[in-house]
Amino acid sequence: MQYFDVILLALLAAFVLYRLGRVLGRRPDDSGSRMFRRPGRDDNVVSLPGRPVRNALPRRAAKKSETGDEEALAAAGVAEIRMQDPTFDVQDFLAGARAAYEMVVTAFAKGDRDTLKRLLTRDVLESFSRAIAEREERGETLETTIVGVRTADVTDARMAGRIAEVTVKFVSDIINVVRKTGVVADSPGAPPVKEVTDIWTFVRDVRSGDPNWALAETHSPT
Repeated sequence: MQYFDVILLALLAAFVLYRLGRVLGRRPDDSGSRMFRRPGRDDNVVSLPGRPVRNALPRRAAKKSETGDEEALAAAGVAEIRMQDPTFDVQDFLAGARAAYEMVVTAFAKGDRDTLKRLLTRDVLESFSRAIAEREERGETLETTIVGVRTADVTDARMAGRIAEVTVKFVSDIINVVRKTGVVADSPGAPPVKEVTDIWTFVRDVRSGDPNWALAETHSPT
């Protein structure tokens, strides 16, 4: 009986680890690699740097006012990516994108450049780093609380040569408080929760052995 219990517990543990891996954006194969890299260590509206991006990757024309057209573009793009990378799964990708979104927003607020380095392309990292440095020079700190991510939807996807590009629209509830270092601020009440919409584009070289996606563009809806 004890031997049976040990086997049952082992099977249960294996199932839990499998599900956890998928939620974190692991590929469905046995490589154990993640689609989004995890860092090694664990009344203000604040815009992330890089919005809007003027030197963004060329975007296909789409009638953004018509949801059906946008969804059709995204579906066609996903199919295009899957032709080059059959392991690509939209739900796994979005789970990883949500986690990456929260990590990037939190790391930017904390000025955690090491975490950002693992999640951003070089150009976006430089933009974020400049914004952090300017904030530090002003003697300001940013406190960000992500109350929750309401939605995360793929709005565009495509292949650009060997580079897969997936654009995700995030709608989240966020509390941002900017403080001046050494200044005790009045506390008239709790800071307001703001609804924030971000449109982020993630990229990955499908021929690379690295399965991780990187944030290549951020902007706000026009």
